Amino acid sequence: MKVEVLSCEKIKEGYIVKLKDGNEPFYIDGKGGQLGDRGTIGESIVLEVKDGSILVDKEVALGEQECSINMERRKDIASQHTAQHLFSALAYNDYQLNTMGFRMAEEYTTVDLDSNTITEETIKELENKANEVIRRAIELKIYTLNHEEAMKIEGLRKAIKDKVTGDVRFVEIPDTDLGACAGFHVENTKDIKLFKILSHEKIKGNYTRFFFIAGDRALKDYAFKHELSKELCHIFSCKDHEILTMLNKSLDEKKKIETEMKMIASEFSELLGEKLMKEAEEINGYKFIIYVGDKTTVQYLPRHINPEEYLLITGSEDSYSIISNKINCKDFLKELTSASNNIKGGGNQIKGNFKGKISKEELKKQLETFLNKL
Repeated sequence: MKVEVLSCEKIKEGYIVKLKDGNEPFYIDGKGGQLGDRGTIGESIVLEVKDGSILVDKEVALGEQECSINMERRKDIASQHTAQHLFSALAYNDYQLNTMGFRMAEEYTTVDLDSNTITEETIKELENKANEVIRRAIELKIYTLNHEEAMKIEGLRKAIKDKVTGDVRFVEIPDTDLGACAGFHVENTKDIKLFKILSHEKIKGNYTRFFFIAGDRALKDYAFKHELSKELCHIFSCKDHEILTMLNKSLDEKKKIETEMKMIASEFSELLGEKLMKEAEEINGYKFIIYVGDKTTVQYLPRHINPEEYLLITGSEDSYSIISNKINCKDFLKELTSASNNIKGGGNQIKGNFKGKISKEELKKQLETFLNKL
């Protein structure tokens, strides 16, 4: 198909294109809570469809251009949107729960229901009922009525907004739902394939927000989780129903090992402290120790170094600490961070912390410069 490009303006994110017939034939992002179209205009890729303009990745020549729309994306959007209608209808019909918000994202769709006391049993029932309607392969009815006829329609789950003045498009799932909607929808409930609630959470206003996927998204999610389950079974040498038991056992063993390691690190740091104090270097009358090692040992070492006598700098994985009652640690860190853009940190007179990539030799050099000024 062809479109006529009226203007193309460079912006930070790409290029803003305006078409002669507005956004036609591209569906706007966020309209009715739905995702928008993607595709191409000329050689440019559509990144976002705004209200009145389209964001593309590179410049488009003015005048008539070939365009294309990603129909696989439309198919995915249709699955998610019809699934939302189905979920909201079942919540309303069977549990008197109203949909207060709906938003479709690239990864999942959210629906906000007007209760924060929905039980896990009800949630499972809703999911099962949705999949039962999908399996029944119900043909949707999609039709348009003029405004006068539309206002006479009864049994709408949600009233038509007052701002609607022209023709109204209706989407009906027979015996389940009827609503005004201009978005993409499947032809038959079987086209949704699968409906899966990923999670739910309580949100302000005493609502519950549901995160769900449908269609190929749900099938891909199942395939991913199946592979994940297989990999975990291989790692733990167990059956899939034993994964959580094996994981808990592994976590318990990890905690036990961590406790033992802390005890060993504490004892080691005491011996290490004695060794480091004997080997401490001195500049301008100030004894100092710079030690870079594992995180646990670094954590315990300051307990065994006297800050009244030694200046101690410890480091692990580009994170460092300084402790001393002999110098003003804040002043040293100020000079250190000023000398290198890679170092960030701060502290008070007796201790501080800093982060960044710096070698032990460079750290010693910076400390020597500082101590020679005292």
